[in-house]
Amino acid sequence: MKNIKIGLLAGLILILLLSGCQKQLPDPEAEPENLQTNESSDVSEQKFVRTESKVVKDKKTKSTITTQESFQLGTFITINLYADGEAPNEDFDRIFNEIERLEDLISKSIETSEVAQINKNAGIAPVPVGEEVYELIKLGLEFSNVSSGGFDISVGPLVDLWGIGTESAHVPEQSEIDETIALINYQDIELDDANRTVFLKKKGMELDLGAIAKGYIADKVKAIITDEGYTSAIINLGGNVLTVGHKPNSEAWNIGVRDPQDEHKIVGSMKLKGNSIVSSGIYERYFFVGDTRYHHILNPKTGYPEENHLQSVSIISEKSATGDGLSTTVFVMGLEEGYKYVESLDQVEALFITDENIVYMTPGLQDVFTLTNASYEVKSMGY
Repeated sequence: MKNIKIGLLAGLILILLLSGCQKQLPDPEAEPENLQTNESSDVSEQKFVRTESKVVKDKKTKSTITTQESFQLGTFITINLYADGEAPNEDFDRIFNEIERLEDLISKSIETSEVAQINKNAGIAPVPVGEEVYELIKLGLEFSNVSSGGFDISVGPLVDLWGIGTESAHVPEQSEIDETIALINYQDIELDDANRTVFLKKKGMELDLGAIAKGYIADKVKAIITDEGYTSAIINLGGNVLTVGHKPNSEAWNIGVRDPQDEHKIVGSMKLKGNSIVSSGIYERYFFVGDTRYHHILNPKTGYPEENHLQSVSIISEKSATGDGLSTTVFVMGLEEGYKYVESLDQVEALFITDENIVYMTPGLQDVFTLTNASYEVKSMGY
């Protein structure tokens, strides 16, 4: 397309810095591009690819790290399991098969998925769904309510209209945006708990659970890993990083927060134990028309990419699904409203990066986050 440059997620939202690994694993001291991934918005066009195990004796933690990678959910996935010896292939089978099973239920691009069936029957009839999809939709509606529709899981038609992250990315006509916005309203999603059905009241409505699906699936993967008896592991679903326990030597995991302006750099690092970090930012998927960047975080009320002087929001939480939903919700809320909202939550913290390269963080991150990039400055909200 003329004058349009498409940019996909050029790097992991978060860069995992695993200290002590040898060269068979991505080198933690190497340039971050060794851990980069591209994300596609149309998972149905991607082929499932999975690597064989890479096994490393980690001198620092005195344990064996077994790593496998795959391409699923339209992104690159990395699983690192720490144990006394090599993790068996069967354990990875369980993990990747579960991801595939859930993707087949949730992806709106897969015609046989439960979400696709809900969309197909919009304005026609309620659709019975399984417990997992029903649970995920309920979670999405919670975020929709909290943000008064700033986050809305019925945003599917708007995502399709813009096509950001695909070759058809373009700026729609205002008339098209106006028509599409009329189809977006989370309050028009009708749930029947007794029969576990979902009904979209208007024809043309579409659910899109992409903003919370990876986090939900990451939590399911963590449950499998802990069920298999592992106490130390890293789950990375295309930038949704979820830690299992701590390093075998009792140290915290060191997670780098990506520089929104440079995919090869980080702003600083987080020390985490047994929790999740998820970011939403203007650098994930976007395209240019001239000098104007159009990113993928769409405001369902305006119909356009959200412009509020934020470059990214990172959420630290126990559950990755919580972080996934909140990262988008809080981004759309903006700095002041989003900051106050996160402060009202238990066991949730947030880090904001503005377009002036200012970093703001909620109080619980003061001893967790370390700024390492001189191009950025940490400031207090002053409340």
